[in-house]
Amino acid sequence: MAAPYRIYGMDASFFTQKVLSYFAYKEIPTAYHKKTVALKDEIEKKSGTHLIPVVETPEGGWLTDSTHIAFEMDRRFPDSLLLPDAPLARMMARILEDYIDEWLTLSAMHYRWINEPDRSLAGQSLARDFVGIPQDAVLDAQGKTLISSARDMITHWAMGMTEKLDCGLDARPEIEGDWIRLVTLLNQHFRHSAFLLGPRPCLADFALYGAVVAHFIFDPTPRKVATHHGPQLLIWRDRMHKVRAGSGVIDWPVIDSVPETLAPLLQHIAMGFHPYLLGNHQALSGNQKFVRLDQGYGVRQIIARQSTERTRLETAQDFAGFSEKDKQAVQSNLEPLGVLAAYTLAL
Repeated sequence: MAAPYRIYGMDASFFTQKVLSYFAYKEIPTAYHKKTVALKDEIEKKSGTHLIPVVETPEGGWLTDSTHIAFEMDRRFPDSLLLPDAPLARMMARILEDYIDEWLTLSAMHYRWINEPDRSLAGQSLARDFVGIPQDAVLDAQGKTLISSARDMITHWAMGMTEKLDCGLDARPEIEGDWIRLVTLLNQHFRHSAFLLGPRPCLADFALYGAVVAHFIFDPTPRKVATHHGPQLLIWRDRMHKVRAGSGVIDWPVIDSVPETLAPLLQHIAMGFHPYLLGNHQALSGNQKFVRLDQGYGVRQIIARQSTERTRLETAQDFAGFSEKDKQAVQSNLEPLGVLAAYTLAL
Protein backbone atom coordinates (compact mmCIF):
# COMPACT_ATOMS: atom_id res chain seq x y z
CA MET A 1 0.00 0.00 0.00
CA ALA A 2 1.22 3.51 -0.83
CA ALA A 3 2.39 5.71 2.05
CA PRO A 4 -0.53 7.73 3.38
CA TYR A 5 -1.11 11.44 3.33
CA ARG A 6 -1.53 12.56 6.95
CA ILE A 7 -4.42 14.96 7.54
CA TYR A 8 -4.49 16.88 10.82
CA GLY A 9 -7.78 18.50 11.81
CA MET A 10 -10.90 18.18 13.94
CA ASP A 11 -14.19 16.36 13.38
CA ALA A 12 -16.46 19.41 13.78
CA SER A 13 -14.35 21.48 11.38
CA PHE A 14 -15.83 22.75 8.08
CA PHE A 15 -12.56 22.56 6.14
CA THR A 16 -11.33 19.35 7.74
CA GLN A 17 -14.45 17.56 6.51
CA LYS A 18 -14.13 19.20 3.10
CA VAL A 19 -10.59 17.87 2.67
CA LEU A 20 -11.39 14.43 4.10
CA SER A 21 -14.31 14.12 1.66
CA TYR A 22 -12.32 14.68 -1.53
CA PHE A 23 -9.46 12.49 -0.30
CA ALA A 24 -12.08 9.76 0.24
CA TYR A 25 -13.62 10.39 -3.21
CA LYS A 26 -10.23 10.16 -4.90
CA GLU A 27 -9.41 7.10 -2.74
CA ILE A 28 -6.07 8.55 -1.72
CA PRO A 29 -4.33 6.60 1.07
CA THR A 30 -5.01 8.73 4.12
CA ALA A 31 -4.24 8.75 7.83
CA TYR A 32 -6.46 11.18 9.74
CA HIS A 33 -5.18 12.58 13.04
CA LYS A 34 -6.77 15.04 15.44
CA LYS A 35 -4.78 18.23 15.95
CA THR A 36 -4.42 17.83 19.69
CA VAL A 37 -2.75 20.14 22.17
CA ALA A 38 0.11 17.64 22.34
CA LEU A 39 0.75 17.94 18.58
CA LYS A 40 -0.20 21.59 18.12
CA ASP A 41 3.18 23.30 18.40
CA GLU A 42 5.01 20.76 16.25
CA ILE A 43 2.37 20.81 13.50
CA GLU A 44 2.18 24.61 13.40
CA LYS A 45 5.96 24.92 13.25
CA LYS A 46 6.22 22.45 10.36
CA SER A 47 3.16 23.62 8.41
CA GLY A 48 3.60 27.35 9.03
CA THR A 49 -0.05 27.92 9.97
CA HIS A 50 -2.33 27.65 12.98
CA LEU A 51 -5.30 26.85 10.74
CA ILE A 52 -6.79 23.41 10.07
CA PRO A 53 -6.64 21.14 8.28
CA VAL A 54 -3.06 20.67 7.15
CA VAL A 55 -1.76 17.75 5.12
CA GLU A 56 1.63 16.10 5.44
CA THR A 57 2.58 14.44 2.16
CA PRO A 58 4.28 11.03 1.98
CA GLU A 59 7.56 12.74 1.07
CA GLY A 60 7.38 14.97 4.15
CA GLY A 61 6.05 18.21 2.64
CA TRP A 62 3.15 20.21 4.07
CA LEU A 63 0.04 21.47 2.29
CA THR A 64 -2.33 24.15 3.59
CA ASP A 65 -5.61 25.80 2.48
CA SER A 66 -8.37 23.42 1.43
CA THR A 67 -8.66 24.77 -2.12
CA HIS A 68 -4.93 24.72 -2.75
CA ILE A 69 -4.73 21.19 -1.34
CA ALA A 70 -7.48 20.17 -3.78
CA PHE A 71 -5.59 21.60 -6.76
CA GLU A 72 -2.44 19.76 -5.68
CA MET A 73 -4.36 16.50 -5.34
CA ASP A 74 -5.78 17.04 -8.83
CA ARG A 75 -2.22 17.48 -10.10
CA ARG A 76 -1.10 14.28 -8.38
CA PHE A 77 -4.25 12.25 -9.09
CA PRO A 78 -5.54 13.61 -12.45
CA ASP A 79 -7.90 10.72 -13.19
CA SER A 80 -10.55 12.19 -10.85
CA LEU A 81 -10.35 15.95 -11.33
CA LEU A 82 -12.42 18.09 -8.99
CA LEU A 83 -12.88 20.94 -11.50
CA PRO A 84 -14.14 20.54 -15.07
CA ASP A 85 -12.13 21.99 -17.94
CA ALA A 86 -15.16 23.37 -19.82
CA PRO A 87 -15.14 27.14 -19.15
CA LEU A 88 -18.76 27.72 -18.08
CA ALA A 89 -18.88 24.68 -15.82
CA ARG A 90 -15.46 25.54 -14.38
CA MET A 91 -16.49 29.12 -13.56
CA MET A 92 -19.74 27.99 -11.95
CA ALA A 93 -17.86 25.49 -9.80
CA ARG A 94 -15.37 28.13 -8.69
CA ILE A 95 -18.07 30.73 -8.00
CA LEU A 96 -20.01 28.22 -5.91
CA GLU A 97 -16.90 27.17 -3.99
CA ASP A 98 -15.90 30.78 -3.31
CA TYR A 99 -19.34 31.45 -1.86
CA ILE A 100 -19.34 28.36 0.33
CA ASP A 101 -15.81 28.86 1.64
CA GLU A 102 -15.91 32.63 2.13
CA TRP A 103 -19.55 33.48 2.94
CA LEU A 104 -21.32 30.39 4.21
CA THR A 105 -18.66 30.16 6.91
CA LEU A 106 -20.32 33.18 8.56
CA SER A 107 -23.61 31.28 8.80
CA ALA A 108 -21.75 28.27 10.19
CA MET A 109 -20.10 30.41 12.89
CA HIS A 110 -23.36 32.16 13.69
CA TYR A 111 -25.43 29.05 14.26
CA ARG A 112 -22.71 27.22 16.18
CA TRP A 113 -21.93 29.88 18.75
CA ILE A 114 -24.99 32.05 19.46
CA ASN A 115 -27.34 29.27 20.59
CA GLU A 116 -26.57 27.32 23.75
CA PRO A 117 -27.49 23.81 22.45
CA ASP A 118 -25.25 24.25 19.40
CA ARG A 119 -22.48 25.86 21.42
CA SER A 120 -22.55 23.07 23.99
CA LEU A 121 -22.49 20.20 21.48
CA ALA A 122 -19.82 21.68 19.21
CA GLY A 123 -17.71 22.93 22.08
CA GLN A 124 -17.68 19.46 23.60
CA SER A 125 -16.69 17.84 20.30
CA LEU A 126 -13.92 20.32 19.55
CA ALA A 127 -12.62 20.14 23.12
CA ARG A 128 -12.40 16.33 22.99
CA ASP A 129 -10.41 16.49 19.75
CA PHE A 130 -8.14 19.20 21.14
CA VAL A 131 -7.44 17.35 24.38
CA GLY A 132 -7.11 14.02 22.57
CA ILE A 133 -10.01 12.15 24.14
CA PRO A 134 -12.12 10.07 21.71
CA GLN A 135 -15.63 11.36 21.07
CA ASP A 136 -17.29 8.25 22.54
CA ALA A 137 -14.98 7.77 25.54
CA VAL A 138 -16.53 7.88 29.01
CA LEU A 139 -15.03 10.78 30.98
CA ASP A 140 -13.57 10.38 34.46
CA ALA A 141 -13.19 13.36 36.81
CA GLN A 142 -9.87 14.42 35.31
CA GLY A 143 -11.22 14.10 31.78
CA LYS A 144 -14.24 16.23 32.63
CA THR A 145 -11.97 18.94 34.02
CA LEU A 146 -9.76 18.89 30.92
CA ILE A 147 -12.72 19.00 28.55
CA SER A 148 -14.41 21.79 30.50
CA SER A 149 -11.27 23.92 30.42
CA ALA A 150 -10.69 23.33 26.70
CA ARG A 151 -14.35 23.97 25.86
CA ASP A 152 -14.29 27.30 27.72
CA MET A 153 -11.14 28.37 25.89
CA ILE A 154 -12.55 27.42 22.46
CA THR A 155 -15.90 29.06 23.17
CA HIS A 156 -14.27 32.30 24.32
CA TRP A 157 -12.24 32.46 21.11
CA ALA A 158 -15.23 31.61 18.92
CA MET A 159 -17.56 34.16 20.51
CA GLY A 160 -14.93 36.82 19.87
CA MET A 161 -14.72 35.74 16.22
CA THR A 162 -18.49 35.99 15.73
CA GLU A 163 -18.32 39.61 16.87
CA LYS A 164 -15.25 40.34 14.75
CA LEU A 165 -16.89 38.86 11.64
CA ASP A 166 -20.31 40.43 12.40
CA CYS A 167 -22.12 37.10 12.45
CA GLY A 168 -23.41 37.27 16.01
CA LEU A 169 -26.83 38.09 17.44
CA ASP A 170 -27.16 41.42 15.59
CA ALA A 171 -26.92 39.57 12.27
CA ARG A 172 -29.48 36.89 13.16
CA PRO A 173 -32.38 37.98 10.88
CA GLU A 174 -30.16 38.25 7.83
CA ILE A 175 -28.07 35.12 8.35
CA GLU A 176 -30.94 32.84 9.39
CA GLY A 177 -33.16 34.09 6.56
CA ASP A 178 -30.29 33.47 4.15
CA TRP A 179 -29.87 29.88 5.40
CA ILE A 180 -33.57 29.10 4.93
CA ARG A 181 -33.50 30.47 1.37
CA LEU A 182 -30.30 28.60 0.56
CA VAL A 183 -31.63 25.27 1.84
CA THR A 184 -34.83 25.76 -0.16
CA LEU A 185 -32.88 26.47 -3.35
CA LEU A 186 -30.57 23.50 -2.82
CA ASN A 187 -33.56 21.28 -2.17
CA GLN A 188 -35.07 22.32 -5.51
CA HIS A 189 -31.80 21.78 -7.35
CA PHE A 190 -31.04 18.35 -5.87
CA ARG A 191 -34.49 17.11 -6.89
CA HIS A 192 -33.20 17.24 -10.46
CA SER A 193 -29.42 16.94 -10.15
CA ALA A 194 -27.31 14.38 -8.31
CA PHE A 195 -24.62 16.98 -7.61
CA LEU A 196 -24.17 20.71 -8.13
CA LEU A 197 -23.04 20.34 -11.76
CA GLY A 198 -24.87 17.15 -12.65
CA PRO A 199 -23.90 13.48 -12.32
CA ARG A 200 -20.38 14.05 -10.97
CA PRO A 201 -19.27 15.98 -7.86
CA CYS A 202 -17.11 19.05 -8.32
CA LEU A 203 -14.96 20.93 -5.83
CA ALA A 204 -17.94 23.01 -4.72
CA ASP A 205 -19.81 19.83 -3.74
CA PHE A 206 -16.99 18.90 -1.39
CA ALA A 207 -16.96 22.39 0.11
CA LEU A 208 -20.70 22.18 0.70
CA TYR A 209 -20.34 18.69 2.14
CA GLY A 210 -17.77 19.95 4.63
CA ALA A 211 -20.11 22.73 5.70
CA VAL A 212 -23.11 20.43 5.99
CA VAL A 213 -21.60 17.51 7.90
CA ALA A 214 -19.38 19.58 10.21
CA HIS A 215 -21.92 22.33 10.96
CA PHE A 216 -25.35 22.47 9.41
CA ILE A 217 -26.37 18.88 10.08
CA PHE A 218 -24.17 18.38 13.14
CA ASP A 219 -25.42 21.48 15.00
CA PRO A 220 -29.05 21.08 16.18
CA THR A 221 -30.49 24.50 15.25
CA PRO A 222 -29.54 24.62 11.55
CA ARG A 223 -30.27 20.87 11.29
CA LYS A 224 -33.94 21.61 12.07
CA VAL A 225 -34.05 24.01 9.12
CA ALA A 226 -32.37 21.50 6.80
CA THR A 227 -34.68 18.69 7.90
CA HIS A 228 -37.79 20.80 7.34
CA HIS A 229 -36.85 22.72 4.18
CA GLY A 230 -34.21 20.50 2.58
CA PRO A 231 -34.89 16.76 2.57
CA GLN A 232 -33.12 16.54 -0.80
CA LEU A 233 -30.07 18.13 0.79
CA LEU A 234 -29.94 15.26 3.26
CA ILE A 235 -30.22 12.73 0.42
CA TRP A 236 -27.40 14.54 -1.40
CA ARG A 237 -25.34 14.38 1.82
CA ASP A 238 -25.73 10.60 1.86
CA ARG A 239 -24.84 10.39 -1.83
CA MET A 240 -21.69 12.45 -1.24
CA HIS A 241 -20.70 10.22 1.65
CA LYS A 242 -20.75 7.16 -0.61
CA VAL A 243 -19.44 8.46 -3.95
CA ARG A 244 -16.01 7.19 -5.03
CA ALA A 245 -14.10 7.88 -8.21
CA GLY A 246 -12.96 4.25 -8.32
CA SER A 247 -16.52 3.15 -9.00
CA GLY A 248 -16.23 4.79 -12.40
CA VAL A 249 -15.59 8.47 -13.10
CA ILE A 250 -18.48 9.81 -15.12
CA ASP A 251 -17.57 12.35 -17.82
CA TRP A 252 -18.42 15.93 -17.00
CA PRO A 253 -21.71 16.84 -18.66
CA VAL A 254 -21.65 19.25 -21.58
CA ILE A 255 -22.95 22.50 -20.06
CA ASP A 256 -23.42 25.34 -22.54
CA SER A 257 -26.05 27.17 -20.48
CA VAL A 258 -26.83 27.55 -16.80
CA PRO A 259 -29.06 24.68 -15.58
CA GLU A 260 -32.55 25.91 -14.79
CA THR A 261 -32.40 24.91 -11.12
CA LEU A 262 -28.88 26.30 -10.63
CA ALA A 263 -29.70 29.81 -11.88
CA PRO A 264 -31.70 30.81 -8.75
CA LEU A 265 -28.84 29.60 -6.55
CA LEU A 266 -26.35 31.75 -8.46
CA GLN A 267 -28.72 34.73 -8.20
CA HIS A 268 -28.89 34.12 -4.44
CA ILE A 269 -25.10 34.28 -4.31
CA ALA A 270 -25.12 37.48 -6.40
CA MET A 271 -27.53 39.21 -4.02
CA GLY A 272 -25.89 38.11 -0.78
CA PHE A 273 -22.18 37.42 -1.13
CA HIS A 274 -21.17 39.45 -4.15
CA PRO A 275 -21.92 42.91 -2.74
CA TYR A 276 -19.48 42.00 0.02
CA LEU A 277 -16.99 40.56 -2.48
CA LEU A 278 -16.97 43.81 -4.45
CA GLY A 279 -17.01 45.96 -1.32
CA ASN A 280 -14.17 43.95 0.19
CA HIS A 281 -12.00 44.60 -2.88
CA GLN A 282 -12.76 48.32 -2.70
CA ALA A 283 -12.15 48.50 1.05
CA LEU A 284 -8.79 46.77 0.87
CA SER A 285 -7.77 48.87 -2.13
CA GLY A 286 -8.52 51.98 -0.05
CA ASN A 287 -6.87 50.66 3.12
CA GLN A 288 -10.25 50.52 4.85
CA LYS A 289 -10.88 48.01 7.64
CA PHE A 290 -14.61 47.44 7.10
CA VAL A 291 -17.22 46.88 4.39
CA ARG A 292 -20.59 48.55 4.96
CA LEU A 293 -23.53 46.59 3.56
CA ASP A 294 -27.29 46.98 3.67
CA GLN A 295 -29.08 43.99 2.18
CA GLY A 296 -32.51 44.85 3.48
CA TYR A 297 -31.95 44.27 7.19
CA GLY A 298 -30.11 47.48 8.01
CA VAL A 299 -26.47 48.43 7.65
CA ARG A 300 -23.88 45.86 8.68
CA GLN A 301 -20.23 46.67 9.09
CA ILE A 302 -18.23 43.57 8.22
CA ILE A 303 -14.47 43.34 8.55
CA ALA A 304 -12.52 43.39 5.26
CA ARG A 305 -10.70 40.09 4.72
CA GLN A 306 -7.49 39.60 2.76
CA SER A 307 -8.21 35.87 2.47
CA THR A 308 -11.47 36.57 0.63
CA GLU A 309 -9.72 38.96 -1.74
CA ARG A 310 -7.07 36.31 -2.49
CA THR A 311 -9.84 33.84 -3.29
CA ARG A 312 -11.57 36.36 -5.58
CA LEU A 313 -8.29 37.11 -7.34
CA GLU A 314 -7.48 33.44 -7.94
CA THR A 315 -10.87 32.84 -9.58
CA ALA A 316 -10.50 36.06 -11.59
CA GLN A 317 -7.10 34.90 -12.84
CA ASP A 318 -8.63 31.58 -13.89
CA PHE A 319 -11.28 33.44 -15.89
CA ALA A 320 -8.68 35.78 -17.40
CA GLY A 321 -6.87 32.75 -18.82
CA PHE A 322 -9.85 31.70 -20.98
CA SER A 323 -9.83 32.35 -24.71
CA GLU A 324 -11.85 35.35 -25.88
CA LYS A 325 -14.47 33.01 -27.32
CA ASP A 326 -14.80 31.16 -24.04
CA LYS A 327 -14.95 34.41 -22.07
CA GLN A 328 -17.82 35.63 -24.22
CA ALA A 329 -19.71 32.37 -23.70
CA VAL A 330 -19.24 32.59 -19.93
CA GLN A 331 -20.21 36.26 -19.86
CA SER A 332 -23.40 35.72 -21.85
CA ASN A 333 -24.51 33.12 -19.29
CA LEU A 334 -23.29 34.54 -15.99
CA GLU A 335 -23.41 38.32 -16.34
CA PRO A 336 -27.25 38.38 -16.37
CA LEU A 337 -27.21 36.47 -13.05
CA GLY A 338 -24.89 39.01 -11.42
CA VAL A 339 -22.08 36.63 -10.48
CA LEU A 340 -19.33 37.69 -12.87
CA ALA A 341 -18.66 41.38 -12.12
CA ALA A 342 -16.45 40.57 -9.12
CA TYR A 343 -14.21 38.45 -11.32
CA THR A 344 -13.78 40.95 -14.18
CA LEU A 345 -12.20 43.71 -12.11
CA ALA A 346 -8.75 44.78 -13.27
CA LEU A 347 -6.12 42.31 -12.07
